[in-house]
Amino acid sequence: MMRNQPEPRRASWKDRTMFSSVLSRRNSSWCRNTNAKPFFSKMFKALSVLSLVVAGVVNAGLVPRPLAYSVAPIADIASIQSSNADSRMFYQKSDGSIWQICVSGHWVNGRTTCDSQIVPRTEALLNTPLTAVASPDLTEWHLFFLSPTNTLSEYIFQQSAISTTNPSGIRGGTSCTDCITPEQFVVLSTRNRALSAMYQIDNDEPKLRVWFVSAGQPNTVMEAGKQGNQRWTNVSLPDLGVH
Repeated sequence: MMRNQPEPRRASWKDRTMFSSVLSRRNSSWCRNTNAKPFFSKMFKALSVLSLVVAGVVNAGLVPRPLAYSVAPIADIASIQSSNADSRMFYQKSDGSIWQICVSGHWVNGRTTCDSQIVPRTEALLNTPLTAVASPDLTEWHLFFLSPTNTLSEYIFQQSAISTTNPSGIRGGTSCTDCITPEQFVVLSTRNRALSAMYQIDNDEPKLRVWFVSAGQPNTVMEAGKQGNQRWTNVSLPDLGVH
C-alpha cells in the first residue's frame, strides 16, 4: 500500500530573498576579483563618445553657417549663370513679391551682392512657377511667371539700351510693350506647374521660346516664341508625323 508522499516544500519569500542576496554578493565579488569592471567601464565610455560623435554628424547638416545669407523662398526657384560663374536667383516671398539675389563667383568663395524686389506682389500669382533665361554674360535676362489671373507674364533686364522700346534696366508689367505679358496667354492653373524657357542667339539676335500649358488647350504644350523685335507667336506641340 502506497503512502502519500509529502509535497515538496516551496521556497518561501524569505528563502528567495536570501538566495538573491547570496547570488548578488557572489556577482559583486566576481566583478571585484576579475577584469569585468574595468572592461564594462571602458565600454560605457566608448559608447558615450560614439553617441556624441554620431549626434554631431547628424546635427551638422541642420546647423546653418554663421555667415549664411537668410532667405525663405515659398515655391519655385529660377536661376541663371554667366560664363564667369556670377549667378542670379529668382524666388517668391510669402507676400507674393518676386525677388532677385545676385552672387558674385562660385558660392564657395563668392558673396551676395544684391537682394532686390523685381515683381510687386500685386503682379504675381502666389506660388507661381518661375523660369528664367539669360545671355552668357548676364547683360540681358528674361524672367517668366504667372499673374494672379494666370496670365503668362515677363520681366526683362537689359544692361544697355537697344532701342526706344528696349531701354536699359529692368522693365515689366502691362506697360512693357515687348514683354510677353500684353499677349494675354492664359495658363492652365489647376495642378499645373509646367513652365520652361530657352534663350539663344540666332543671326546676332536673341531668340526666345517659352513652353506652358494653355487654358484653351489643356491637353498639350504650347510654345510662345519671338526673335529680336518681332512679335510673340503662339503654336501648339506638333502631332506625331507632322513635318
